[in-house]
Amino acid sequence: MRAFKGVRVIDFSRVLSGPVATQMLGLLDADVIKIEPPGDGDQLRGVLTDPEMAAKRMSPAFLTVNLNKRSIALDLKSDAGRAAALKLVENADVVVENFVPGVAAKLGIDYESVRAANPKVVYCSISGYGQSGPKSTERAYDVAVQADSGMMSLTGHPETGPTRVGFMLIDMTTGISAAYAIASALFRRAVTGQGQYLDVAMYDTALQMMSCQAADYMMRGNLPGLLGNGSPMAQPTAGAFETADGLLLLATLTPAQQEACFRALGLEESLRDPRYATETARQENFGSGRELVQAAMKARTAEEWLPVLKQHGVAVQQVRGLEAALSDPQLAHRGILVNASGEGLGEETELVGAPFLANQDGPLKEARAPVRVGQDSRAILEELNCTAEEIDAILAGAE
Repeated sequence: MRAFKGVRVIDFSRVLSGPVATQMLGLLDADVIKIEPPGDGDQLRGVLTDPEMAAKRMSPAFLTVNLNKRSIALDLKSDAGRAAALKLVENADVVVENFVPGVAAKLGIDYESVRAANPKVVYCSISGYGQSGPKSTERAYDVAVQADSGMMSLTGHPETGPTRVGFMLIDMTTGISAAYAIASALFRRAVTGQGQYLDVAMYDTALQMMSCQAADYMMRGNLPGLLGNGSPMAQPTAGAFETADGLLLLATLTPAQQEACFRALGLEESLRDPRYATETARQENFGSGRELVQAAMKARTAEEWLPVLKQHGVAVQQVRGLEAALSDPQLAHRGILVNASGEGLGEETELVGAPFLANQDGPLKEARAPVRVGQDSRAILEELNCTAEEIDAILAGAE
């Protein structure tokens, strides 16, 4: 039996962070009911894609974070829609929302309102800066939090300045943080019988991802600055190097690894030079040492260097594109891609699933693809024992 079999999740969230969290639960067999506004539904359905998929309200970004969920269309600003939502949460185990703080209360689906109907509920609020504090009501998007958290000050080149990470790093990791928090609360409830309120913030998650750099600053006052493709080890053998046909990334953390790199590149004689004989000397002579290493790397192709460096115990990988990563045999061996099929997807589409394996009852490998807005509305309302007249009233204008 998978971990969350029998757990019902009412998902008020949209875009990325919340849907990532609920999908993680859904891939372990939770019954996730996604509540969407009638009509266009979750705004992620129509962005980051081409006009054709936007018109179908099935963008790739939406598809990949809404596997194994059911959808009900409810107008939470209407009395009927709000009443139906509260009826749904009465028998729920988990409720997730990522509105701007204060919006859930205005809609009547905040923690206090939900707890009144269901005292044992685990309720998770996800926001940019948390539910209280001087910045709590500010709108937060992934790239804005990258800028505000100091993350961009650690990425980029000294010559060109700070740059953002090229994907929605904070949204995705905040969702995983929320899934972890929800799992911990469900475990606690199994022991204590008590529900719990969870407050998960993108800003907190961003700082947690930079905890090593944050600790270095708080303890020593050290700010790493922009490293580009270099390494904080300040070793001439660490970082990205040009070969005859592409970039290789070398990670040499210890003196033994650094010296092994010199030998692999045919620079063993340089280790007898006082400038490169010790780790400290190599740091002090970083510039000339890097020129030495770079000149050697340019003499051969990436494919030629990879086996040589690996044979010497050097951690090295080619800097490559997403298409190469997705076709890597290791990915196929791991099996974290989920087969999904459904309307608009064809018979079988592979999407990225949960990032771990288990010897028994691991994440689903075959998952229900995301559905149309409100596709399951009637079936879900019938499960609540609503009458036909009640269902018609709730769904008026939603189908």
